[in-house]
Amino acid sequence: MKKVLVALLIVAVLLCSAPMAFAADDLYTVRMVYWPGPESDAMDVVLNYWNENKAQEAGFYVEQELFGRDNILLKEEALMAAKSPDVDLFFTASRWLGKYWMHMEPLQQYLDNPEINIYGADTEGRIPATVDGFRWLDGTLYGVPMDLSNHFLYYRSDLIDELLSNEEWQATYKKIASEQLGKELEPKDPADWTWDDYLAASFFFTKAYNPDSPTEYGNFTHGKVMGPTAFLWTNCYWSFGGDWFDADGNVAFDNDAARQALAVWKTSFEKGLTPESSVNGEFAEDNEAMIAGQCAMTVHWNAGYATINAEESPVHGKIKVCAPPAGPEGHFAYNHTLGVGISKYSEHKEEAARWAAWLYTDEAAKLYAEAGGIAPSKAVLADMSDQFPVYGYMVDVLNDCGRNLPPTAGIIEDMACGLLADAWNGVIDFDTALAQLQAEATEEMSYWQ
Repeated sequence: MKKVLVALLIVAVLLCSAPMAFAADDLYTVRMVYWPGPESDAMDVVLNYWNENKAQEAGFYVEQELFGRDNILLKEEALMAAKSPDVDLFFTASRWLGKYWMHMEPLQQYLDNPEINIYGADTEGRIPATVDGFRWLDGTLYGVPMDLSNHFLYYRSDLIDELLSNEEWQATYKKIASEQLGKELEPKDPADWTWDDYLAASFFFTKAYNPDSPTEYGNFTHGKVMGPTAFLWTNCYWSFGGDWFDADGNVAFDNDAARQALAVWKTSFEKGLTPESSVNGEFAEDNEAMIAGQCAMTVHWNAGYATINAEESPVHGKIKVCAPPAGPEGHFAYNHTLGVGISKYSEHKEEAARWAAWLYTDEAAKLYAEAGGIAPSKAVLADMSDQFPVYGYMVDVLNDCGRNLPPTAGIIEDMACGLLADAWNGVIDFDTALAQLQAEATEEMSYWQ
């Protein structure tokens, strides 16, 4: 009898507690695809905060799924093509909007609905250009800008300072520049560099050309065949007067500007100014090479600054940044916006929209920025510029020479990178690569128009 009473008591306790446990466990989990790297590391902090402090009020949890930096587009696009409800929010970028917007849910209607947007969030707190990066050509908003990404020239300030003050180094620099580039070049402040200066410094800081170089290689040049690699090259392409599209929106790669920019990139690979492994390297490998003191400089993403110049980094305090080198048309610094948008095929659009609305708040932006993300919130960037100097550098560079590609660039980015890489790696000659890219990219764009 006693055992029966105990059993009944246990059942009663479980029944009494069941509604509360059931309510918590039964919350839907919004599923969001995100970009692996410092962005997902920062988002982890935001997600943890949400799930511990906001989920019960909002009515759902949130989790991110990482597909890999080189596979994310293929996997997202497979889900889109299948009209899969398995994902509620897609990771996107301003340059991908041209091929993603038709698979995404317009966002403004949800931001305007106070029953969904219980936080009263709006787009006003974000840098306008980053919000506009998630608007399609007709002005429809499709996403939340979470990161402002741009390119810097990173360089070892201790080594450049020595070069600018050491007469013996300067004599060697001039000799190497004359031998390798056929030009009489004087060492300069990197902010004033042309691409010839960049190459001359790369030769000087490569042991194969200067046995006394403190670094093994002059630079790290991204070579992995993925869209972002082509964007790093685009700073150079713009500086010689080229662009991916002409004024009428037509593909525009088969020109002398592209040949000149390819020659700069090919020199680094062909002459061994960049590590051999960089042929298949990108963001993480670049960070590692700079931290290890293997390279003296790199044209690299702003997101790498926090890692390369971290307090525990061997090169902490020895890293400075400026705009990428100039060509005849001046300096240019590529930028685009990364973020998330609601899947058109989600069966939980309202929950996804409530999450997106909260991501538009300064509360979310500050959490993201403190964790290493580069949230394009005007208030957060202003408040945190002392703590994170890269924000100030970023604003200065983008104000001076920032430029972006149109939302249709993502349609051909992988194709462009593949053929450009074949050219700068010497697999095919420049004329063949550019003619093929011109033809194939034009054909691909015709399917989307």
